[in-house]
Amino acid sequence: MFNPFVNKAKKNLEKITYESSSANILHDETEFVVNEAYKAMRTNIMFSFHEKEGCKTIICTSAMPGEGKTTTCINMAISFAQAGNRVLIIDGDLRKPKVGSYLDIEQAEGISDYLGGFVKEYNSIIKHVEDKSIDCIMSGSIPPNPAELLGSNGMENLLSKLSENYDYIFIDAPPVNVVTDAVVTARFCSGAVVVVRENNTTHDMLKNALGIIKFADIKILGLVVNGSEIKAGGKYSYNKKSYGYAYGYGYGYGYGYGYEGVKKRKSEEKIKKQEQSNKENK
Repeated sequence: MFNPFVNKAKKNLEKITYESSSANILHDETEFVVNEAYKAMRTNIMFSFHEKEGCKTIICTSAMPGEGKTTTCINMAISFAQAGNRVLIIDGDLRKPKVGSYLDIEQAEGISDYLGGFVKEYNSIIKHVEDKSIDCIMSGSIPPNPAELLGSNGMENLLSKLSENYDYIFIDAPPVNVVTDAVVTARFCSGAVVVVRENNTTHDMLKNALGIIKFADIKILGLVVNGSEIKAGGKYSYNKKSYGYAYGYGYGYGYGYGYEGVKKRKSEEKIKKQEQSNKENK
């Protein structure tokens, strides 16, 4: 099936020199600005759940491939664990799983094997990542029916069982403009974080993705803007490309505007264009 978003994304990806990998996962030598960006993201998400008790399940997705959602999802999980929370990350991308390789974990039985009935005890698929202080469930064998497994009663029951042992569960899910996996999984989640990439994700791609999520009545916790230009400002001065996230003085982490924010921005752009046109016609 022809998908204009996929074709556009492929062209944009050819221009990207940044490559997500285990090197971009938070560690002891991670730059201050990146750590602070994730702390800001963590604080905003925690405040959005201030009235919700118990475990919070957060799905991380994107409009298209190559926008950094896996790196973002893992780093969010690590950041929450650094704050003393019990954290689990699930590789919910059953088509192109990456969480294991980013965390340097050997591929093993995972969530697809459990949901498919090949593994009886869910505890047996939980791996502890000692140096990150988080637990992880791998994707497992690549199944022929990912969406059906992720949207099943078995998935809902599994998340319910897991929620008894964790404060936060993060799920890395496929892009919403490509497959339905993220949307069917998000029905069992507390909210969604959407990752976009500067100079790659178009307004149409983002609008379509947010529209799909909103139509499914899923709470959007915020957007993460990847690949932003770090600019000088405040007490600190930086001038280089970042894989991080604009926060505060242009640090590379953009948070907090959802579908309504996109509409407002497009409306403001339209008004500016009209004003410019009026000036030129005078």
